[in-house]
Amino acid sequence: MVRECWAQNGEVRLHYLDNGGMAPGVPAIFIPGLHGQASDFEAVITAMLPRRAVAVSLRGRGKSDVPEVGYRFENHVADIAALINALDAGPVCLVGHSVGVPYAIGYALEHPKKVAALVLAGYPARFPDLSADWGLRTMMRYPGKMPMFAILGLQHDSAEISLWESLGELTCPILVLRGGRPSTRLPEELADQYQRWAPNAQIVVFRESGHRLWVPDMKRFVKTIEAFIQSDAPPHS
Repeated sequence: MVRECWAQNGEVRLHYLDNGGMAPGVPAIFIPGLHGQASDFEAVITAMLPRRAVAVSLRGRGKSDVPEVGYRFENHVADIAALINALDAGPVCLVGHSVGVPYAIGYALEHPKKVAALVLAGYPARFPDLSADWGLRTMMRYPGKMPMFAILGLQHDSAEISLWESLGELTCPILVLRGGRPSTRLPEELADQYQRWAPNAQIVVFRESGHRLWVPDMKRFVKTIEAFIQSDAPPHS
């Protein structure tokens, strides 16, 4: 049964969902993107049982705290660090979706011994510079989903960060997932950049999926991640 839990990063309280899985093996930690929250992955982490799986709402999303300031890239990486420290679960498999991808890469670069494997789902290895137009579109498209402080903070604190060149520093196995439909945020030419900078990365294409890679086939999404963890991540209890 999925439980609501909390982790603390300084004064910011972070909400996460934990499926309570008890099977030996590497836990899977899901990191949503800019608009995402833990509840987006509740069905996914339930399907991961008996493997332990967790989904977090980073600052300003879902039920997590909404600080007035502090939405830089490094603040979000620190949120992931606080979550993983709270779990005290040994090395994990980080599953980043959308802008959760650069957040996950940023954490893995800072804490390589705590990451057994990386799943990078549907986004390039870069953090975007968010324009004022992005903030306006977000407020119009997702009314009530994200507090204004979070939207304005994300836009104000954003800066383009390329992580492509840093991928070669990672020693953990990497799985890249991308959709084949027009709504994908990782077209083929950008997916090819992963193989340029991380030649050992595996790339899997879900032809029927767009940006939300668990649609229309959540079982395929879960089984692909599960198979990758079992084959590439070192087991532990």
